[in-house]
Amino acid sequence: AMMGDADKTGAFLEKMADFFRYNVRKMEEDAMLWEEVEAVDNYIYILNVRFAGDITYIKEVDEGIENIRIPSMILQPLVENAIIHGIRKNGGCGTVVIGVKKEDGYTRVWVENDGIAIDLDVIKKVYSGEMPDNKIGLYNVHLRLKLIYGQGLNIYRLDPGTKMEFYI
Repeated sequence: AMMGDADKTGAFLEKMADFFRYNVRKMEEDAMLWEEVEAVDNYIYILNVRFAGDITYIKEVDEGIENIRIPSMILQPLVENAIIHGIRKNGGCGTVVIGVKKEDGYTRVWVENDGIAIDLDVIKKVYSGEMPDNKIGLYNVHLRLKLIYGQGLNIYRLDPGTKMEFYI
């Protein structure tokens, strides 16, 4: 058992290092979409080791996303928001889905969770820009997408949970 733990710790530290390296390197520049997805893989792995594995992670990612560029640090704040405000508030167990689908002429990307649904008030505030400090990450993502693609996040309340979607 000891050996297994050591392996696990090694993998954990490696993913931790990758994740932080990625974050630091990417603050200023664009990323590839697959890198953003990989950063989320690492992030959720880290959380599951740290909090004993109660986040189920599902990826519905199309093939052929190798060359798609995206502003950096878009996906991870959405996933972080899903986990902190959706799943953790719901007792800490839940599912996060990341989807990437190629559709006519663009790529649809979404992050979905089955925890506590986002407040309608918060959705309004993201769209209008009068954000409380703790939701600033969401607003930032919305704003950056809007500036680059002319359209920001689409945020939906699910039953249960929340879906955040955007188009590249």
